[in-house]
Amino acid sequence: MNKYLISAIVAAAVLAGIGGYRWYQHSRRLTWAKVDGMIANAFPQVPQLTVKALHTWLTDPHKSPPVLLDVRAKQEYAVSHLHDARWINTDEPVSKAMAGIEHNQPIVAYCSVGYRSSDYCARLMKDGFTHVYDLKGSIFQWANAGLPVYRTGKMAHHVHPYDRHWGQLLKRSLWAWHPPKP
Repeated sequence: MNKYLISAIVAAAVLAGIGGYRWYQHSRRLTWAKVDGMIANAFPQVPQLTVKALHTWLTDPHKSPPVLLDVRAKQEYAVSHLHDARWINTDEPVSKAMAGIEHNQPIVAYCSVGYRSSDYCARLMKDGFTHVYDLKGSIFQWANAGLPVYRTGKMAHHVHPYDRHWGQLLKRSLWAWHPPKP
């Protein structure tokens, strides 16, 4: 085979590999539309409450606030959370984690983007809780909208980004730390 032909084939293969890698990286890029679709597909029975709707609810003096459940890992909650949110250990049975909360009490659960909290909402509904909502976009959307988060009772300015992949959905200026590259 001609050495120029071999060089051309090798160059084409390298360019195809680079193009394929870039396509792969782009396809891995998260968007809210992808996440919302994934959650809607996995948990169609779980009602979603927008960040704006929750903010309106929480600031309405004529409405009782819902119980806010943070279902993220303890270290994520420790960085920041919604005001008066209760951390829930999702490894515990619902009956133990929700002891003292009436089954008809309005509940809004959240995590980083909404997948873990939708899963927990489905568990709550299965256990008989009747007014359960997932916060659509969860704490990432809340913080991205400029709404306050808290740590030890004081306003905080950062959110745990979970990891680099999911952290794509949180404004970089809000990251509490920068996870190492994989």
